[in-house]
Amino acid sequence: IAACPYKKIYFNWATGKSEKCILCYPRLETGQPPACFHSCVGRIRYMGVLLYDQDKVQAAMSVPDEGLVQAQLSVLCDPHDPAVIRAAERSGVPPAMIESAQKSPVYRYVVEWGIALPLHAEFRTLPMLYYVPPLLPVMGRTDNGLYNHEPEDLFAAVGQARLPLRYYAALFSAGNVEVVEAVMRKLLAVRVSMRSREVSDIPAERVARILQEAGITHDQAEAIYKLTSLCTGADRYVLPPLAREQAVAADSVSPEVCAECHKGSCGFGPNETPKRGA
Repeated sequence: IAACPYKKIYFNWATGKSEKCILCYPRLETGQPPACFHSCVGRIRYMGVLLYDQDKVQAAMSVPDEGLVQAQLSVLCDPHDPAVIRAAERSGVPPAMIESAQKSPVYRYVVEWGIALPLHAEFRTLPMLYYVPPLLPVMGRTDNGLYNHEPEDLFAAVGQARLPLRYYAALFSAGNVEVVEAVMRKLLAVRVSMRSREVSDIPAERVARILQEAGITHDQAEAIYKLTSLCTGADRYVLPPLAREQAVAADSVSPEVCAECHKGSCGFGPNETPKRGA
C-alpha cells in the first residue's frame, strides 16, 4: 500500500487482502478494452504493449533521481528490432503480443515522441502507466493581465503555466524540470503547427523553426495531432485477447472462434457463481 504511486490500493477487511483496480481483466481476456475506455468522454486513455528488458531493471532503478526517466526509457525495447523479436519469442511472448507491441500507441507516446512520462519515478516501482503533462490554454489570465502564445517568443509561455513546472516535475520526472520543459515545448510546437495549417496566420518558416527548437519534425507533429485528437477506439486500444487459449480450449479446437462467446467462462482457476444478497 505504501509503495503504490497512485494511492489507490486499500485494505479489504472482509477478504484480508489489499485490493485495487484490476483493469477489467475479464474484459481484457476477451479482447475488450476496460470499462473506463467507454466511460471517458475525453478519450484520453490509451493501452498498448511495451516490451522491456528485465535484466536492466535493477540498474535502471538505481540511478540518481534526475536520471530516472531516461533510465526507465532505456529498459524499454524496440519491438521492430529483429534481436528483440527473437528474444521475445524465446521468452514465450506470443506473436500476437509482439505485433501489438509494434502497433502500440503507448510506445509512440513514450519512446518515439517522448511526450509521456511516468508518475513518481522516484518511488522506483517502474510504473508502466505514463502521462502527457497538461498543456496550458491558448490564452489565460495571470497576475498582470493576459498571456498568450506569441510565435516569436513561444517557449517563454512554458514558464507561465497555471501550475509551476516544478510541480509537474515532482509528479512526472522525479524533480527534473528540464524533462518536463522539453515535453511542454513539443506540445506547444504541435499546437503552433496545427494552428498554422488551419488558420494560416503563422509563416511556414517560423513554424519550421519552432518545430526544430522543440526537437520534433513536421511529420511527428502531424502524427501526434492525429493520434491525440482524431483517434478511434482501435487506435487507442491495441492489445490481443489475454488468456484466450484457456478461454476457448475446453470446448473448441478452432483458432478462429470468437472469444466474446466465451465471456464469463474464461480465467485462471475454477469459476464460482457469485452469491448475491445479505
